[in-house]
Amino acid sequence: MVRMPAATSILLGLALALICPKAQAQDRLSLTDVRAAYRAACLAPTDSEVVTAFIDAAEHWVGNDSTDAFAQGLLATARMMRAETQFNPFEKLTTFNAQRDPLEAAIAADPDHPELRLFRLSIQWSVPFFLDYSANMDEDAGRVAAALDAGYWSNDTDQGAFALTFLQHLNDDASKR
Repeated sequence: MVRMPAATSILLGLALALICPKAQAQDRLSLTDVRAAYRAACLAPTDSEVVTAFIDAAEHWVGNDSTDAFAQGLLATARMMRAETQFNPFEKLTTFNAQRDPLEAAIAADPDHPELRLFRLSIQWSVPFFLDYSANMDEDAGRVAAALDAGYWSNDTDQGAFALTFLQHLNDDASKR
């Protein structure tokens, strides 16, 4: 074994870290991973660890560039879901209201994006009626259904199955009224 002075070992380690891309940054999450975190948060909306994991995944996936409409909508949805985990009603309302406009702006920027419509639909379905955030449910459900028919989620069958199950749940819920 070759012995080196500590300073040389540290410099060698730093040099290797600079040339090794894995040491520079964590691997970027795949969209499939972020979608899985979204589904988990939808299924456990009061579990702060699950919702926080979705927020972290969304922020990690988007990174520093949140100028894309889908990225903006994803972040707004993740951050909006935090409201369900908060105890204080004022904090819940503040969190919800802070992310409502960014989600709406993302949809206005890319109104044909089915995933943005699914995000808003899942939020609209879960918020209390007095927040008056349900005006687009039928339109969003139609866009999600059309996307399913067109095979939009064919590369992520879990997300497609979730969207289909969610639409069926909405229809069942509507028929009980």
